[in-house]
Amino acid sequence: MKIFRDFKEIIDFAIESEMDEIQFYSELAETMERKNVKDLLRSIALEKTARMLQLENMKDIGVLLDIESVHDLKIAGTFSDIDYTKTNLSYQEVLIMAMNKEKEKFILYQELADCTTDTNCKQTFLSLANQEARQKLKLEIEYDEFILHDN
Repeated sequence: MKIFRDFKEIIDFAIESEMDEIQFYSELAETMERKNVKDLLRSIALEKTARMLQLENMKDIGVLLDIESVHDLKIAGTFSDIDYTKTNLSYQEVLIMAMNKEKEKFILYQELADCTTDTNCKQTFLSLANQEARQKLKLEIEYDEFILHDN
């Protein structure tokens, strides 16, 4: 695990991570044929862009104030691995992949929060984890409405 010397390094790390995910979701959206899948992935990329800008602003502020619990439907944790090398993923596969990606990011931020003793850093990472949980919940709701109800 990377060792951070100060709060700015933590925020820079979080910004870089969000930028990677913006690129991931944007590129994945371009490979999708279905408009609703493209729109969903582009929406996630836009949300991550907003989060990245929020992180940029935090360099001066020092802490996120948004720490509230988010409900987890626990849908993403019930799936097997998906072959992400396929060029034409189904809507179900895209949703599962995105849910798993958000879950991984949530775990990363939780672990980073556990690794710091600085209260501001801990609060920031818990807030970032919470935002990832919200995004995962949005994907789980989408999955519940369009995949589970159709079966």
